[in-house]
Amino acid sequence: MSDFPVMISNPSVVVPRLDTRTKLFLGGIWGEVGAGQTVLASDGKRFIWSANGLHVVYSSGGRFYGQSARGFANEVRTAPLIVGARGAAFMARVAEVEMKLMMGIVAGASGVGFATVVGTEVAQFTVENRNNFAKWSRSFKAFLQAREILRNKVPRLYDKVFNAILDRVWKDWRSKLGGSVTAEIVAFGVGVIIGSAGKYAAEGVFSMLKVALIVLEQIVIRFSLGVAPTAFVHTTQEYKKFADSLISSLRGAGIALTDADVRAVVEEVKRNPNEVRRAFEILKTGFGQ
Repeated sequence: MSDFPVMISNPSVVVPRLDTRTKLFLGGIWGEVGAGQTVLASDGKRFIWSANGLHVVYSSGGRFYGQSARGFANEVRTAPLIVGARGAAFMARVAEVEMKLMMGIVAGASGVGFATVVGTEVAQFTVENRNNFAKWSRSFKAFLQAREILRNKVPRLYDKVFNAILDRVWKDWRSKLGGSVTAEIVAFGVGVIIGSAGKYAAEGVFSMLKVALIVLEQIVIRFSLGVAPTAFVHTTQEYKKFADSLISSLRGAGIALTDADVRAVVEEVKRNPNEVRRAFEILKTGFGQ
């Protein structure tokens, strides 16, 4: 790693792999610096993504750079305004979960600079959009939790609805979800969606998650799952109306569901009504309705 900053041309690959827990000791008024902190260097403010005793990865002006720890420390220590350096070095640090969210944005941006995607610097973007992050994170977490409930007992619903929606909103990261729904996974997922869609399109993409709630709501209403799963409509006409409604709901989100899929889902739900009801309640809470 050079003592001089070297621009990183593929941040969407590099940034998600960084260790955000390590620190670099600068000494003096700066003390330790680490991921999520903004410092003032000789060329202006730098947002740190990862720092340790060997190297530092940071962003500035929407571009990403790598630099040796020695070179980075020297540039921070020689910042022209010591008072300014002190103020920048001790700015409120971005939380670990927010770091995961921002790493997700970079990953979803497919090599495009952070500023290109969100239209501003990283720290400013995080502060300005905290309320949206909280709302989107609740929805995404509920979606993932409901999905996990259905995975083993209702596999057709899991695959044809939940995985199909996930493929639409979360690019090709589905295989990296793992087996548990943690705050870091949720934050990273929300970030990938923002990075893939862009700042202004993200709201519409997150609304697509709500399709899963709409689908489960239709199933719950027609199955009366709180009473008896056999209460589902029996006539051909009633079934066709239900199937058409389900298929139409998903078609609007660009997801294809066949009549055979609907029949398979019906049989799964009849055998596992409690799981479907539980997933539905989680989604209702997550979407605040």
